[in-house]
Amino acid sequence: MIPAQTATETSAEERTHPEVSAFVAETHDKALAVVQQLLKVKDVHTHAVHAIALKSDEDDKPWPPTQRTRRAPELVAHSRQGWEVATVTVGPRSGCYVVSLPAVGVTAQLVNANQPQAVVDLILAALPKEAA
Repeated sequence: MIPAQTATETSAEERTHPEVSAFVAETHDKALAVVQQLLKVKDVHTHAVHAIALKSDEDDKPWPPTQRTRRAPELVAHSRQGWEVATVTVGPRSGCYVVSLPAVGVTAQLVNANQPQAVVDLILAALPKEAA
C-alpha cells in the first residue's frame, strides 16, 4: 500500500518570492546587478529588493526569531514619474531572467541568462513615452 501524501499549501508570498539559500540569493543578486547597471546607463531608476522572513517557534516569545527564511531577490524598475514599470527576478531552476511588465500586460517573460541586454530592451520598450 502506498502511503498518502499531502501537499503543503503555499502562500502567495511563497509563490511570488520563493525561499532560496544564501548562495542562490547571492548568485541571483549578481545576475540582477548586471541588468541594474545596464539600466543605470540608460538613466532608468531601479532598486533591488532583498527580503528575509523572521519567525519564532513560540507564540508567546516573538523575539529572538528562531527561523530565518531568505526570499529570492528582485529588481524593480521605475519610470521617470515614479511608476513601477518592471520587476525582474531569476528563475529558481532555469536561471533565466523572469521579467514582469504589468503596465503592458506581461506577467512573466523569460529571457536567457546570457542576454541581460534583452531584459533592458523589454523594460525600455515598456517605459511610457515622454511628452514632446
